Amino acid sequence: MRISLIKEILIMALGDKIRKYRTLKGLTQAQLGSMVKLTGDRIRQYENDVRKPKDGKLMEIAKALDINPTSLFEPDYRNPNSVMHTFFELEDIYGLRFEKSGENYQLVFSQNEDAQNSDWLMDGIAAWTAKRKELQPDINDSAEAITDKKEKYALWKARYPYDLGEDIQKQSALIADFHKNAASLIPQNRKDITTFSEFFKSLLALDVESVIFHTAIGKVTGIRSAIFTINLDYIMNTSVSVQKAYMCFRECCQDMKKIGIEIAENPMPVDGVMHISMSTPCPQVIALFEEYEKLQEEKACPAFDEDAYKMEIEDIMRMFHVPIKEYV
Repeated sequence: MRISLIKEILIMALGDKIRKYRTLKGLTQAQLGSMVKLTGDRIRQYENDVRKPKDGKLMEIAKALDINPTSLFEPDYRNPNSVMHTFFELEDIYGLRFEKSGENYQLVFSQNEDAQNSDWLMDGIAAWTAKRKELQPDINDSAEAITDKKEKYALWKARYPYDLGEDIQKQSALIADFHKNAASLIPQNRKDITTFSEFFKSLLALDVESVIFHTAIGKVTGIRSAIFTINLDYIMNTSVSVQKAYMCFRECCQDMKKIGIEIAENPMPVDGVMHISMSTPCPQVIALFEEYEKLQEEKACPAFDEDAYKMEIEDIMRMFHVPIKEYV
């Protein structure tokens, strides 16, 4: 199942905003597309952040969705309206609200349904408060000490939530140990995959086992890529059946890598939580991820037709039943 949080920022990505307000408006991608003289596929690309609409087209989309265009544009923290919409997003995500305290207002974060993210934010605010108090210049500090504290504070904020170099190395070793120990879950009689349709089948198998993971199309080191991420703590402590489905999917990725498809596997922090990330610039895998996204949209549609859904999967399987080695 797809949960869009590839970007390490608190504010929603543009694609997520368009999807959110389109859903609130009760429109399909095709319906919104027709209202702004675009195809449903182009709206899907916008929502997946594969393409970015120009400002003029973004204004048209905002008008069609009957919303303030400011809610779609990237935050401008010098613009009060933009700042207000940023606060509104934080309310939706973290339960942020303001309470009047005397002549001032104070920020309050209430527990919401996304408990993991709320807990992480509370921990972050506590760490921030403690670090700011620790490095706050004192009236008795020398000029050198004040400069040193300011530099340490700026560096702490830039590195937050951890020292990346040291933590990534530690997490890489942890991931390697997990994969080594879980390798026994892969059936001994398993054969290496040779077609992209077999890879897609392993991706769909994750849904069958209700595995929680994330897919996205984005840029990795400046190159458009298909990106798969899964929470490290979750996969290490989940059921054996979920671990098995994940390991079989990962093994399919390894099969493609052995054939010659470029696939990178790394620890990746997402919203303060460490994930395992696998990414590839392979156009065929990107196309398969786009088809997968489309299938997820159909499953979420109120008029979901299971028979039509199964037929579409069969069509995708036929379309991508091609040798992987031909696309190295």
